[in-house]
Amino acid sequence: MPKIRRPLAVLPGIFLALLPALFSCRAQSPGPPPERTGPSSEAGPGRTVIRDAVHDEIAKFLAGLPSDSESYRPLRETAAWSDYAREIETNWAETEETRLRPMAVWAETELAAPDGSAEVVFYPFGGPDFVTVYRLFPKAETYILLGLERVGSLPVLLPMSPLRVEAYLSLMKAALADFFKRSYFITDHMDDSLPHLDGVLPVIAFFLARSGGSVVSVRRVDFDPDGGLLETAFRSPDENAGRPRGVRIDFSVEGADGIQTLYYFSKDLENKVFTPDTPLHRHLDGLSEATTFIKSASYLLHYENFSRIRDLILAKSRRILQDDSGIPFRHFRDGWRVRLFGVYEKPIKDFLIGEQADLAAAFRVPEAAEPLPFNLGYHWWARKDNLLLIRRE
Repeated sequence: MPKIRRPLAVLPGIFLALLPALFSCRAQSPGPPPERTGPSSEAGPGRTVIRDAVHDEIAKFLAGLPSDSESYRPLRETAAWSDYAREIETNWAETEETRLRPMAVWAETELAAPDGSAEVVFYPFGGPDFVTVYRLFPKAETYILLGLERVGSLPVLLPMSPLRVEAYLSLMKAALADFFKRSYFITDHMDDSLPHLDGVLPVIAFFLARSGGSVVSVRRVDFDPDGGLLETAFRSPDENAGRPRGVRIDFSVEGADGIQTLYYFSKDLENKVFTPDTPLHRHLDGLSEATTFIKSASYLLHYENFSRIRDLILAKSRRILQDDSGIPFRHFRDGWRVRLFGVYEKPIKDFLIGEQADLAAAFRVPEAAEPLPFNLGYHWWARKDNLLLIRRE
């Protein structure tokens, strides 16, 4: 959720005129998603996955992927969806070739869980960027993403007219443009597009489907006062409900053994609202050791008003993968082992507060930094990015 202000391309007038109509089509799940019961709910050799057909078909449609669903055939046969699918496929293929595939190959060598155990991967400030954390840690058991943006819901597409579906797909393209171009989302742009999509859930569903995942179930998540999870059948969150609000998506990937779980929580992590007595803080504090991933995080963890989430990450992480926008390098002098990848470049002009002389010096040591075979972060245009892999001693 980096706070970079850049102009957003003006949407065609016809689409803007249709936005009020789109709001009336926010998705309420047509019925409770199927409950997972017994061994038949688990993915793997010789076992069947219970697929949430309603949400899975929506995810595949938004991802521009083919499907044998008869219900969606009329919408897939429109010129608007065909053009959308073709444009998405072009952008995805380029991103796959230049970023995602090299990232996955690198991660297979460098990021396997140290003891081969199932992981919880924590991605604060990640917003809806599921695909990046999934490509880096594809075998994690649980992913926890946090962002300011509301959960929202998936669209009920079948009652929409073709023109309204076309407008929605145009908004999806606008929401994804920064990710394809830069590898991260710009907060101001999300503020413009996500309210019309009704939150981050459509973007998360897009990434899940494009990652080869099938939706097993979607659940709404709230907290009890002690930080325990309260899960219910998914409905669009009540606008008057207190934050944080969350969603749980169970999914399976072909060839993977087991169901994986993705959580997204909408929450401001600044100290004034992220206090030890809040349910989300209590929940995260109750987790066993996790792997934490941080990138393009607006250098928020350099500020003292984000010290609580920083301290929680340091206390709960057995390893951290981050770029220089994460926790300042000075916090890893004792009790941590650090590997450097890529090139250190001082922060872009929006974030000069994040410049770190000690980290720059560490990168200047001959042969201290190893190659980084992909670009990921704020220096996307110059292709001068860095990652730090930090393990607890």
